[in-house]
Amino acid sequence: MDRLAAASGRDRDGLARAVRAWEYGGRAALVVLEDEWVLEADALARARASLDAAWDEGERPTLRAARNRWTVTGADAQLRHGRDGRWWPYRKERGRWVPAGPAAHDPATALAAVTAGE
Repeated sequence: MDRLAAASGRDRDGLARAVRAWEYGGRAALVVLEDEWVLEADALARARASLDAAWDEGERPTLRAARNRWTVTGADAQLRHGRDGRWWPYRKERGRWVPAGPAAHDPATALAAVTAGE
């Protein structure tokens, strides 16, 4: 495992995260795991509208947006916007963000999946 991790340019944990991403969505999921970019204004507006509509007033989780990553304030949950337009749920485990499920076209769906049970 260490040789494989080294050959991929990752440590053992990094390889495990990459494998998990691949299992959830192949190359698109790997890109989301490894890259950051600025969302276009129209994608940002659509996401905010979708999230606002999905919860009653005052019930929507507070999100802190940084580039294509939206982190739930006070929770170990995050959304990442893919270049393909889908939203990928992430969860913090042992201090690192890891893929937590398959992508969804709707950010509210992805957020609900990763925050269920919190």
